[in-house]
Amino acid sequence: MRAVVPAGDGHVTLTEVDEVEPGPDEVVIEVAAFSLNRGETFQLERPQDGWRPGKDIAGRVIRTTPGGPVVGSRVVAHLHRSGWAERAVAPASQLAVLPESVSLAQAAALPLAGLTALRLLRAAGSVIGRRILLTGASGGVGHYVTELAAAAGASVTAVVSSPERGERLRALGAETIVYDVQAAEGPFDLVLESVGGASLPVALSKLVPGGQLIWFGEASRQPVELDFFDLFRTENSTIRHFHYADGDDAADLAKLARLVASDRLHPEIGRIEDWSQTDLVLDALRNRLVRGNAVLTLREESAQLDPRAVVTRYVEAVAAGDLATIRASFAPNVVWTYPGDLPLSGEWKGRETVVDEFLLAVAGQLFAPDAPVRIKLTNVIAEGEQVFAEWTAQATARSGADYDNTCGGVFTVRDGVIVEVREYLDTDHARRALFRA
Repeated sequence: MRAVVPAGDGHVTLTEVDEVEPGPDEVVIEVAAFSLNRGETFQLERPQDGWRPGKDIAGRVIRTTPGGPVVGSRVVAHLHRSGWAERAVAPASQLAVLPESVSLAQAAALPLAGLTALRLLRAAGSVIGRRILLTGASGGVGHYVTELAAAAGASVTAVVSSPERGERLRALGAETIVYDVQAAEGPFDLVLESVGGASLPVALSKLVPGGQLIWFGEASRQPVELDFFDLFRTENSTIRHFHYADGDDAADLAKLARLVASDRLHPEIGRIEDWSQTDLVLDALRNRLVRGNAVLTLREESAQLDPRAVVTRYVEAVAAGDLATIRASFAPNVVWTYPGDLPLSGEWKGRETVVDEFLLAVAGQLFAPDAPVRIKLTNVIAEGEQVFAEWTAQATARSGADYDNTCGGVFTVRDGVIVEVREYLDTDHARRALFRA
């Protein structure tokens, strides 16, 4: 089978490795997606002999163990290693069966970041009404912590490096975004610190007397220097070292998956690529070019979907607001042609342009923000790589007009992804409802 292995100097490559064999109480998973973590970039700099990377995976069970999930079950798993491969073994105690509404790409982004966030807040105790300072907030952990803490009643101040990296955190519930820890206006009841170096002493100085700092990372890779006398500013404060591995993985993964299924937790997937691009995405992660999680998909599972199923899955993902599946449905060089002479008519080229600038940004500008866009798939006809899909779209325009259109699209699907779309709709109705003068 193929797997991602260390190639020296922090890089990786795809190569053939021995087939996996499960031990007692282990299952074999056909991996559909995995996510990358910053800690794995550190391990790749000095990999141990025989070690292969991969902690966070999602896929289907193809061999099980007594008491384990049935063969064919969609699961998310948290491994110690070796998950970036076509198949992986996982203890039954370190996986959870997924609700149908949770995509495998979403699930792959859950384990390490989600478990860390969940257990951090568990260690902190009740956060209702407490002011929290969160450093290094733009990664996967930061997004989960922000959403969970804000939902639990905390006032979260998130420290990020730029406005772009803080935008999504504000949407998830962060009350304040700052771009330097010095700019955070305390005092805070709780500090969640993951940067280390010069950041930690500054964050510590912003605690209330008797407050708590939980130290859960050192992304700067710089040691911390503390002055005993400086601590008198926050007398009786506590510094607690935290490691996320203390907990019941199966139970906590199931909790996280249920939160996603119930629309109370939203994995932030800043980049999704085919696993052949793992080395490039690792470089992007090192250079802090990825917001949230980076997810890699194995095309074997996507290739098993026929073109009709690919298009059906895509339209249903749009209806459900499943951004991860929407992104995964398109080829990197997809072209979407929108008809007529409207402001958005013409060709939209490239996955990021189609998803971020056409589907998301334009829709956000045209439709009322407090009213949902209701999409319903009504017909699908497929022949070879060509698929015709018809759907209805109902919404309220920003102008207040009712938008009620029937849309059609001719999709071209190759290798399990959409490479071209030609959309058709009543452009006169769209002009009247969405582009009033």
